[in-house]
Amino acid sequence: MLARVYIKLPYSITVPKEIKFPFPDYSNRDYRIRIYPPKTDIRSPQLYEEISVDGVPAIQADILHMDFYKDDFDRSTKSSCDPPAELINNMANSFLMRLRYVTRSTLIRPIDFPKITWNILYLNDDGSELEETPGLLRTRFAREFQFSWVALNPQIWKDVHTLPYNFITPRWDSLILDAFAAKPDVGLSIVLASTALEVFISHVLNELAKKSTIPPEVWDWINKRDWWVKEPAVREQFDILLKAVGGFSLKDDPKLWEAFKNLRDAKNSFVHEGEAIIGKKPVSKELATEMVAKASQIIAYIKEKLPEELRWPEFKHKVNVETKFKLFGD
Repeated sequence: MLARVYIKLPYSITVPKEIKFPFPDYSNRDYRIRIYPPKTDIRSPQLYEEISVDGVPAIQADILHMDFYKDDFDRSTKSSCDPPAELINNMANSFLMRLRYVTRSTLIRPIDFPKITWNILYLNDDGSELEETPGLLRTRFAREFQFSWVALNPQIWKDVHTLPYNFITPRWDSLILDAFAAKPDVGLSIVLASTALEVFISHVLNELAKKSTIPPEVWDWINKRDWWVKEPAVREQFDILLKAVGGFSLKDDPKLWEAFKNLRDAKNSFVHEGEAIIGKKPVSKELATEMVAKASQIIAYIKEKLPEELRWPEFKHKVNVETKFKLFGD
């Protein structure tokens, strides 16, 4: 028996139509696995009237096709997925990451099965349909949907025009938005959020120092040495220096201080080891999202303690967007 797995990729791979590729088999646990060149979903629009690879007509393919062979699969309606979701995820990403490595394509990213669109067909060894049997599945499937909108209402329109035409977005604010946009890339979102905090605290400290009694030459001496290791660490900026020129420290809020340290540790481990880690555990996509949100909270916390003239404009809106659409035809 075989389980034919189709996974919809969030990107396309250009594949020649008339070229036959060899299909090497892999073995994993009790399964024999065959991976085929990506196929096209007939519902996906082809962006180009003509496209070719090495002179051969091609298609934009966005369906990864894998066959899993086994004597028998657990197809009970109450059973979990067979082949196991972990095995499908590992085999798919093994192929995709090898393809990324060989082609040097930044377009290719790992997937997160089963949190995507996929379909499994249980078939006979020759690819023919199984007979219908009560209590046994002949297919499993899932559909992924993502929703996001940029809504515009009269209040938002009015707020946009309260800003001067030459308004410049604070650099840390752009970095925080980029960190949210980088999801689900854990490492990139962590680095961007951490960089946002570094840019932010440097700006705030310099502005506060101008209003303090610390002589400018002393402040420059503290922050601009002839060797970077002599300069204050970011944790010292959020603690000792912020206390010196602002009268408060991020440590005054233990939860935000802990969040700051976790973000710093995750960033350092990613920069030096290639993986974001906290407490010897890899940072999950969900945790990375929470950490970026905490970075925003740290900025908001410090902003509220700054003199009014050092604060930047901020807008908060609650917009209700409703939509209706068909999931499966009529």
